[in-house]
Amino acid sequence: MNEVIVSILGVAQDGGIPQAGCNCKRCLSAHENLDLRKFPVSCGVIGIDDSFHMIEVSRQLSEQLKLASDIFGPNFPVKPDSVIITHGHLGHIDGLGLFGKEVMGVNDVPLISSEKVINLLSKRGLVESFICREISPNTKIEPTPDCGFSVEFLKVPHRDEETDTHAIIIRGPKKSLLFLPDHDSWDETFRETGTKDIRDFLHKIRVDIALIDGTFWDENELKNRKMDKIPHPTISESLELLGKKRINDPEIYFIHLNHTNPANDETSIQRKKIDSMGWGVVLQGSIFSI
Repeated sequence: MNEVIVSILGVAQDGGIPQAGCNCKRCLSAHENLDLRKFPVSCGVIGIDDSFHMIEVSRQLSEQLKLASDIFGPNFPVKPDSVIITHGHLGHIDGLGLFGKEVMGVNDVPLISSEKVINLLSKRGLVESFICREISPNTKIEPTPDCGFSVEFLKVPHRDEETDTHAIIIRGPKKSLLFLPDHDSWDETFRETGTKDIRDFLHKIRVDIALIDGTFWDENELKNRKMDKIPHPTISESLELLGKKRINDPEIYFIHLNHTNPANDETSIQRKKIDSMGWGVVLQGSIFSI
């Protein structure tokens, strides 16, 4: 193999679909029909040496590893060759304990993240199965020696109560892919990265494919919670900033959708608007060759 494959093992916000404590139509339907379930956001990466690497580890690890084996075939490894974590919020780390003796019983898996994230995970007793490797922003690291790709951490602002937050750029032999499931706002990210708009941002970091934060459709989405307490750029805002896709634009897909987001529905007006503008919503189980 002379290419790196990125598989999408989860597309939902941290709570997944169905979300605990929710009796909305979408969540109830997902309880009744398992095919409608959407796992918390996660990616699997297969290197040119057939090594397997996970970005984010949710409590749905069992189902996500099964999804990866369905994608990659019967010779798929039983455990990742590395684990990469963007930040310390619940849905991105709450499956790490499943590597321990109570479940998988594995040892010495490289865990790659920032110093602050590793410190938090250590305090919570979640690193016993791992060899921790700290990575600084704007530094490339190869998860394993012959995997054929590098990961680069890009600091972004995102409710950093206990840890910092980074987007991840995966640079393969052919293309580069941005994984940006969480950030507070485009304005703050532009300031952090010294860029002026989304195209300038993606051009500066040199990516061909971008998976970007699509948690909410608009600011009116949550009826019983204050959205300023859980800031994310809305899809509506991102579409307004982007306009229609232009020649030579990167591929852009929204990911990390909350269970309330109408863009989850492929037949919705919101989803059709995204498609008509030349962008997309990433599908669970889809793959990208980089």
